[in-house]
This record gives sequence, structure tokens and C-alpha cells, in this order.
Amino acid sequence: MYSMMHTATAQPACKRGGAAPCTAPLPLATPPARSRCSSQRAVQTHATPQQQNAASLDVSGAVVQPSFRQTPWAAEADTAADTNRAAARVAFISESGLCRSVLAAAAFKTALHSRSPELAAKVVCECRATKDYCLGQGPDPLTVLVAAERGWELPEAYKVQQFYESRDIVEFDVCLVMDKFTAADVLREVSVFDTIKTWGKANYSSKVRRLGEFSALNIAAPPSKDPEAGDIGDALYGNVGGEQELESVRRVAVEVQQACDGFADFIVSVAQQHEEAIQQQQAGDSDAAGAAGDASAEPASTRLGDTLTGVIRTMSAMEWLVPPMLQPR
Repeated sequence: MYSMMHTATAQPACKRGGAAPCTAPLPLATPPARSRCSSQRAVQTHATPQQQNAASLDVSGAVVQPSFRQTPWAAEADTAADTNRAAARVAFISESGLCRSVLAAAAFKTALHSRSPELAAKVVCECRATKDYCLGQGPDPLTVLVAAERGWELPEAYKVQQFYESRDIVEFDVCLVMDKFTAADVLREVSVFDTIKTWGKANYSSKVRRLGEFSALNIAAPPSKDPEAGDIGDALYGNVGGEQELESVRRVAVEVQQACDGFADFIVSVAQQHEEAIQQQQAGDSDAAGAAGDASAEPASTRLGDTLTGVIRTMSAMEWLVPPMLQPR
């Protein structure tokens, strides 16, 4: 949106009470902008303090900048047409993409491989950042150091990428954020899609979970609406540097490993459910017509990621994160 602004140049005031006459000729017509400014000065000169405050709040010259959003409908069409899509895709999301999400991706791949190498080969995990101030950078040196201490292999040639809401919320089967701040950043845009698309099986917001929820410590704890329950704090917040920051990264790495161990167990459980559903469907197809199952039942998806998303959506909602318009009534 473009706007045309007229800038007025203030003229020196004439001293009519003096001996010298006014040398500046009076204009035949006063430009609109100057007339408006002159009237405001007059109001401020003779008005009460309340009226002067009201005049200072004039926003008639403000320019409104429009905000444009891209919907995920195109990404949905592209994803549906992709026949080479990975069995399951997981996004680990932090603020800068330099520490927590990188450690989480490495810890999860290690944990899942130790449980099922075959399953680990099918699950693709990537890292995203909610902020754009570190795009294109590699992991923080302390992240590299701590990962090496734990024997974690960081993503090869890793560079920070920003979370692209209209694309990534469709392409990933689950988006695991690190804390309430990254959750709010992601849901700020994703929840808008849910309010726009009220048909079908969109429900994009339900694909966003906190990684810390899968830690054995949080699973064993009673349900809580505490905004910080399940958060994995930012080890690099404050940029204190030195040994103090290194210990902070090590402490966060412990929390990340606990959560990733729990999430790896969760994925193994989902994979078992997925295989059972496929076997039941195949058994029903091989039986005589009408001998088994409900013919109207929806067929099980052959893709693990669809089953993963379905199970994720059965988890209790994070009510304190869901916008009021999307909360159950």
C-alpha cells in the first residue's frame, strides 16, 4: 500500500505589534496539510490539557500496512501427489535452531536406532527455527562439543532453516517444540489455518506438541496446566558464555535425551499399532465378502506418518496454548 504525504514548511510568525511591517507575503490559499497543522496548534494553544491530549492522539495520517498469509492448501495438494514421501517426518523446533532442536534430532535418531534400526531408517527428522536471526548458520560450537561428548551424530552439513508455517505444518507428521515460547510462535500462524479451514480433517494445531511431554518424568506426573511443565529451556539464552554456558548446554542435553528416549518409545508403539492395523485390513480383504469387518470402515493408511498424526491428535489438548476460538466449549 502506498500513501502520498504532503510535508508543510513552517513560516516565521509576523510581529504585527512592532514598527517593522510584515515582509513575508500572505499566501492566497493555505495548503491542506499546513491548514490542518495550524488548526491543531490553535487547539493546543487555547484548549484545556484534556483537549490537548486528545489532539495529540490524532492518527488520521497513519498508514496501515496489510498482512498477507499463505494458506497450506497448495502444500496439501503437493503432499498428496508425492508418491516418494518418507514413511514418517518429524520436526524439532527451537527458537534459534542452533542448540536444542539440533541436539534433539541427534538424540532421537540415536535412541530410535538403538530400539529398531529398521524403523530408524524410515523416520526422517529435521530441525527448524521460529526466528530468522540465525538462518544459514551451523550449530553452536557448544552444541557440537556436547553432542560429541554424548556420542550423538549431528545432522550432516546442518544449516538453520526457519519454520515455514503453510508448508511445514503439512509436510511434517508431528512438530515438536521446545517450550511455551516456540509453541506460541508456531501456533500463532498455524491456529489461523484451523479457523479458516473448518472442513475436512485439517486440525493443524493438534500436530504441535512439546518434546518434553514425552519424558518419562512428565509422563509419570499427574496432568498439569502449568505453562512451563514439559518445557526444555534455552541453554544459550543470555549468551553468558564460558563454563557457565557449557554447563547449561550439558544440562539441557540431559533433558533432551530423557524426552527423546520417551519419544522413541512412543514411535515404536505407534509403529506396532500401524502394523497391526495393516495386518487386520489385509486379513479382512482376504476373507470372503461380508465375512469379516465392516465394509464401510475407513481403510488403514499404508503410511506410518498418517498413523503417527492420528495418535498424536488423540492426546489431551494443551488448553493454555489453544486460542479461545478453538478451545472446546
